[in-house]
Amino acid sequence: MFKKMCVMLFMMTLITPAVFAIENQESTLSVDYSMTKSVAPDTATIKFYVENTGLNVADLKEKNDKTVNDAITKIKAQLGEGEQVKTIAYSINNIYSYKDKIRIFQKYEVVNGFEVKLKDMSKVSKIIQTATDAGVKKVGSLNFTLEEAQNECNKLLADTVKAAAKRANYVAGALNTSISKIKSVNPYCSASSGVQPRYYNSLMKAEASSAASDSAVIESIEPGEINLRANVNMMYYLK
Repeated sequence: MFKKMCVMLFMMTLITPAVFAIENQESTLSVDYSMTKSVAPDTATIKFYVENTGLNVADLKEKNDKTVNDAITKIKAQLGEGEQVKTIAYSINNIYSYKDKIRIFQKYEVVNGFEVKLKDMSKVSKIIQTATDAGVKKVGSLNFTLEEAQNECNKLLADTVKAAAKRANYVAGALNTSISKIKSVNPYCSASSGVQPRYYNSLMKAEASSAASDSAVIESIEPGEINLRANVNMMYYLK
């Protein structure tokens, strides 16, 4: 009899913790919600390059510097608060040709590059025109971005969280229960402008006859919109 009681007590000690764990397991509800928003870009970045080749490096440097300084002086006169010009490239390269696997020096290439940062989107066309009129022959790229992306993402995330909470309460109600408290929150937000507008022209001032068509292209530049996407995954405990 004593042995049977010991065996039963031993079995109860094995079973009780498992039963206790099952009875105290809390039910949870996970909700995933996404929202999107399109906003206008607040910054335009234009990269300009002046490139010249020849056999006299000093002459090339002087020619490049004159063109760049002239362009930057005229551009700075049009800039406002938060807008700026900075140097992004300066190089002197040797250009070679090859014959019978032998490298033969041809000439030097001097490259000056500078970047213009604009906050006023309406100035983009005029700044490009100013640079090309000053002799800049290459616009490397034109990109529109949103410097206030973080602030815009925070606003969108706040709306997304509210929408997710509303959905969670609706689902809980449909299950004849209610939300107890939040277990976890995983927010995410990204900003993308899709295909960046880019403008290339290596010989804008090469021929006078092309000036009219170049101006038409410059005038047609549009900044487009920045696409924001916010996502939040929220897990709740149910009552």
